[in-house]
Amino acid sequence: MQIRRLFFAAAFSALSLFAADAGLLRTLPADSAFIAGIRADQVRSSRFGQFLLDQMKTEEKNMNEFITATGFDPRRDLSELVVASSNAKGHGKTLVVARGRFDVARIQEFTAKHGMRTQLHQGVNLMAGNGGHSEGALAVLDGSTAVAGDLEMVKAAIDRHKSSMAGVMDPKVANRIMDMSTKYDAWMVSASLARLADDVKDPQLGGMMAGDFMKSMESVLGGVRFGTNIEIMTEATMRSEKDATAMVDVVKFLAGMLQLNSQNDKRAGEAARLLDKMELKASGTQFRMSLTIPEEMVEGFLKPAAVVVRKKNPVI
Repeated sequence: MQIRRLFFAAAFSALSLFAADAGLLRTLPADSAFIAGIRADQVRSSRFGQFLLDQMKTEEKNMNEFITATGFDPRRDLSELVVASSNAKGHGKTLVVARGRFDVARIQEFTAKHGMRTQLHQGVNLMAGNGGHSEGALAVLDGSTAVAGDLEMVKAAIDRHKSSMAGVMDPKVANRIMDMSTKYDAWMVSASLARLADDVKDPQLGGMMAGDFMKSMESVLGGVRFGTNIEIMTEATMRSEKDATAMVDVVKFLAGMLQLNSQNDKRAGEAARLLDKMELKASGTQFRMSLTIPEEMVEGFLKPAAVVVRKKNPVI
C-alpha cells in the first residue's frame, strides 16, 4: 500500500481537514493553482462534525487498528490540514500539509512494515516507496507538522520549512487565504483556474461546461461555515462583465433543470426549494453565489449516501 494512500485515508476519514496556519502556508509550492482547507477544531465541535463522526462508527475497528499501530487518531490529533495543487503544465500534483500530534517513531515503524523505505533529507526522515519520484512520500517535519505528496514535492516542502523562507507565495493569494480561513470553517482559493483548466480535456464536455468555461474565471474563492445552518459562499473574478453575467445564467439554468426533476424525486424537490433562496449576483467582473442550508437537511441528504458506502465497503 502506498504511503500517500495511507496518509490521505487517515486524514480524510475523519473529515477533519484544513486551516490557514502561516507555518503551513510557507511549505506550499509558490505556483499552487488551488489551495483548500478546513479548521478541524471548528468542524469537530459543530453538530455537523458530530454527525460525521457518528457515521464513521461502522469503520471504528479498522480505524482503531491504524491508531494502535501509529499512535495517530485523526479524529483527535489532527488540528489543521492544507491541500495544495501545484499544476505544472500537463501534470498536476498535490501536496498535503497537516498540523497535529504525530508519534514519529511509531509512524516510521508502521510505514516500514508496509514496504516503505526511510531516507534522510535536510535532517528529516522521509518515508517513501520504491517507485521513484512519482511514488508517494511522507515526512514528519517535527512533532506537530507532517507533509505528504510525491517525493519531489515533499523534499521541496522540507527545503522551504528548513529555510524558513518568507514571501514565497503571492502576497495577494496569502491574504485571500487568511481572510477566508478567518471567516469560514472550510475554504478554498484558486489562484489560477486557467492552469487547472489545461487538465480538463474531456471531449464529452463542450462550450461553457468544459475548459473554456474554467478559463473565463481568473480566480475563485469559496467558503463553508458550519452551525445550525450551513452557509456556503462562492465568489469568482471573471474575465469580463459578460462572463460574470453568463455565470449567473449558467447557475440559474442548472437550478432550473433540478426544478424540472423535482416532481419525480423528493430529494431533488427539497434541493430545488433551497436553490430558490440562493443569492446570485454579477457586479462588474465579479460573480457571487451564497446559500444557507439547514444542517438537519444536509444530514438527510447524506444519510442515504452513507448507507450505500457502507454496503459497498463492509467492515471486515
